Amino acid sequence: MIYLDHNATTPVLPEVLEAMLPYFKADWGNPSSSYKFGSKLKTVIETAREQVASLIGANPREIVFTSCATESNNAAIHAALKANPKKRHIITSAVEHSSVLNFCMALERDGVRMTYLPVDRDGLLKLADLENAITDETAIVSLMWANNETGVLFPVEEIAKVCKARRILFHCDAVQAAGKLTIDVRKIPMD
Repeated sequence: MIYLDHNATTPVLPEVLEAMLPYFKADWGNPSSSYKFGSKLKTVIETAREQVASLIGANPREIVFTSCATESNNAAIHAALKANPKKRHIITSAVEHSSVLNFCMALERDGVRMTYLPVDRDGLLKLADLENAITDETAIVSLMWANNETGVLFPVEEIAKVCKARRILFHCDAVQAAGKLTIDVRKIPMD
């Protein structure tokens, strides 16, 4: 068998498994608890938070752990709508990951107006299409960095500049880029 979906799921590296085994077997307590069995894990989680922050150029306080990228994407989009309830428009692309597209389609059924930006035959979007789609009611632009199926990279730095200039939140699903491209959220103004 030739497996070509390693970006979605891949075997765990032996060194990763070895590092995680203590937390699967012996040290599995609740890190938010007041008893020692669980609370000693708080340090382990804070170390992981610092490592993730370092990977993307963030402050550890900015890192929120979720169960998966789908939950993270949905939470970011939902939070943008909650932050400004009068803004009921979202811009995304027609080729986003299903976690974004499915959530946006559900929001659309609930009355949120959607704009799905097209891509050209090479999988690229046009910044002019993004600029033209932004309205006074746009709550958030949600665009991936690296396409999970084609590998096409969106121009996130330029997208971020457009959004910042228009005072629109920019959510970037960078799951497929992390660990493969340099990500520094201090240099690229993503929200």
